[in-house]
Amino acid sequence: MARTALLALAVALAWLAPAVAQAPARVVSMNLCTDQLAMLIAAPGQLVSVSHVARDPVSSALAAEAAAYPVNHATAEEIFLLAPDLVLAGAYDRPATLAALARLGLAVETFPIEASFQDVRGSVTRMGALLGQPDRAAALIAAMDAELADPPAGSRPRVALFYANAYSSGAGTLAHAILEAAGLANIAAERGVTGLARLPLETLVLEAPE
Repeated sequence: MARTALLALAVALAWLAPAVAQAPARVVSMNLCTDQLAMLIAAPGQLVSVSHVARDPVSSALAAEAAAYPVNHATAEEIFLLAPDLVLAGAYDRPATLAALARLGLAVETFPIEASFQDVRGSVTRMGALLGQPDRAAALIAAMDAELADPPAGSRPRVALFYANAYSSGAGTLAHAILEAAGLANIAAERGVTGLARLPLETLVLEAPE
């Protein structure tokens, strides 16, 4: 009797539970960061377009791979015409474009800016779930963690990241975490810079980065 009741409960729960969503077949990425994650995790044929910046070797770590994908310029019109099941965007993409895509009935997932390796793990896991590729995401995280578990030995050369208008990445940024993991000392962080902030050129020269 008890077993019959349990089976009846299981059937009822299965009936009430929503159907498992299928992995999206047509994914469009309109942001450089989501481009990189999607290219690493998507199944063959699943990703149908990446942002035009993905092909820029200065900005994109996967510029060569991006050549295999049609590009978009992050406009609502061109993305809508691609008929995507899912649109991948970044936190700083144009709000008007994201709102227009939502009004057009497109599913849009927005990813934040990562500030740590833990944030990266979260984004990779989320991307894997969205694309229906959790195993690919888990393998990517495992490979990253294996690299982080074997830090370089020896001295820590002092370096600085110097961007346009004298901005630099200090403590609390993913760039800083990457420098630390690579065995490099971040001059901006040593000087008390947190986040993305200005590092005067005079200071940079006096610090004599290696």
